Amino acid sequence: MISRRRFLLLTMAGATAIATGKAFEFKDEDGELSKYEWGMVIDVDKCTECVKSRGGFGARPPCIEECSKANNVPPDDKYYYDLIRIYEVREREDAEPLYFPVMCQECEHPGCVQVCLTKASYKRKDGIVVVDLHRCIGCRYCMIACPYNARRFLFEDPKEKLKVVNPEAPVRKHGVVMKCEFCVWKIDREREEGKEPKPVCVEACPYNALTFGNLKDPNSEVSKILRTSKVITLRANLGTNPKVKYKL
Repeated sequence: MISRRRFLLLTMAGATAIATGKAFEFKDEDGELSKYEWGMVIDVDKCTECVKSRGGFGARPPCIEECSKANNVPPDDKYYYDLIRIYEVREREDAEPLYFPVMCQECEHPGCVQVCLTKASYKRKDGIVVVDLHRCIGCRYCMIACPYNARRFLFEDPKEKLKVVNPEAPVRKHGVVMKCEFCVWKIDREREEGKEPKPVCVEACPYNALTFGNLKDPNSEVSKILRTSKVITLRANLGTNPKVKYKL
């Protein structure tokens, strides 16, 4: 059973650590998307084991590496553009650290959508928050409104640094904002193919720390975990109701 101190440690870390081209459009003519509510559960112990095996804080585990490749994220020396970031928290200075990834939390009540001047940021019927790259004017209001530091502003043209381009994913231009979108291009394709959709990070994780699925399906693996395990959401006091949960 999880200790109260560990519970508080991770929830506080979620507040303190985080504080410091082509648009994808899916036509939902038959209302298929409303049948889904995509969510993810992240096992903090398994993530910690993975990061420690790669040297600890500063490591870029497969979830980050494969996410960047698949989503045409331009490489940079400081890894500013990474759509997933690993955070380290400790109960005290000499305590063993916990590591956990933070990406867009796909909030039910996303502040980024509320402040977007051009409606470039919007929430689909399946709950995924996406950015219309044709409408984004780079004002960065959404970055200020996001309490999870989940958005990145493209200061340069990605095409100048990308050695390989994934034709399925958006190829963005400089001056727009990008974020994790649960690999929406992959989710929609696999759903239409009759497969169980999974973002790239989920497939890439060697420790099976990430579980993804339809929250509206009581028989989905992610729904079962939520019923049987202790999970938290980051910065729950804000009322955003993230669809990314952390298993302790």
